[in-house]
Amino acid sequence: MSVITFPRRIDTRRERPTTRPSTRRPTHRAAAPRSRAARSFWRGSTVLGKSTVIVVVALALSLAGSMVVANRQVEIHQLQSQLLQDQSTYAEQVGTMTNVSTPSQIASQASVLHLVDPVSVIQVPSTSLDAPLPLPKFTGYAPVTSRTTR
Repeated sequence: MSVITFPRRIDTRRERPTTRPSTRRPTHRAAAPRSRAARSFWRGSTVLGKSTVIVVVALALSLAGSMVVANRQVEIHQLQSQLLQDQSTYAEQVGTMTNVSTPSQIASQASVLHLVDPVSVIQVPSTSLDAPLPLPKFTGYAPVTSRTTR
């Protein structure tokens, strides 16, 4: 829409009088489109009214965005709690399965089936894989020989 408006041309010619009466019907004028009506409403309102409408629309958009974000946070919290529950169930199942497969359990089940006849079962203590192991101790004598010849 242009801000500049040109003046209307005024026709200075006079109409000739007609001798016969006019049989024309009055023409029907179409209603203005809604966009013009909305524009005229927006133009006709005051500055305070316009600013109030803008602030209300901004607040509505902000509230809608906050509701979407809050809903997503609730979904994430529910997924995290479900993940923690599944992890604890998995850890419990791993614990029960490892207890079934310990060497003492295997030896006792094998002795029930008469597969082995162990004298005694010694459980080796477990250590962390991150702990450094001590150097081995030899009970016999091993001569030290050089691997390089001179």
